[in-house]
Amino acid sequence: MNPPDAIPSKAEIARGYDQIPSEKFMPQKFHRLCVGLVRPHLQPGAAVADLGCGQGTLLQTLGALPLQLNLSACDLSPGLVASTQQRVPAAAVRVADIEALPYADGTFDAAFATEVMEHLATPLKALTEIHRALKPGGWLLVSLPNRDWFRFDEYLRDRSKFQPVDDHFYRVAEMEGFLQQAGFVVRQVRGGENLYFGGGLPRLLEKLGLLLWPRLHRRMKRMILLSQKPD
Repeated sequence: MNPPDAIPSKAEIARGYDQIPSEKFMPQKFHRLCVGLVRPHLQPGAAVADLGCGQGTLLQTLGALPLQLNLSACDLSPGLVASTQQRVPAAAVRVADIEALPYADGTFDAAFATEVMEHLATPLKALTEIHRALKPGGWLLVSLPNRDWFRFDEYLRDRSKFQPVDDHFYRVAEMEGFLQQAGFVVRQVRGGENLYFGGGLPRLLEKLGLLLWPRLHRRMKRMILLSQKPD
């Protein structure tokens, strides 16, 4: 885990992400996986937020659901906010800090914070803010790189070639603890992307292994945690 003094300022993060080309962002396949985990808990017209919305591909996936969702999104980067607004014109998108959300208490039925928490010195303040902005019974999906991934050191080396800001990486158990401290009940933990290999037959074998040993999800490249604010 990086020391806290390695965490960049909010302005540095915003400037850095204004400079990244769109192809460096998470693929839509991953966002479809994340949306699919929350979809069973969404009613027509639900208020849903994408916090740290990036280029807006996850929000676009949400907008394609036949639910007429009331969509909101925010990001520190003005450039990414502009991109998201262009992708999803019907959404209310704004520049905002996830640690000081500009939303009233109990605004949302569900929220997403994908690939955001690793940019914070500690996720607890942001998670507490999200908890405040959710309605009782509301859902939160968080995803981020997994410090427990089998090939994490290799991933970290490759990531540094294009990542504009330093990151702070966490283990699954740490993130579960942060969510619980913020007042959430963790309902599901699973992995995203690959366990060790990539592509072809090895990926099929990995899928078999994950079916036989579900705890291997905790050793995949990304962790995905689905949590709920108690009623």
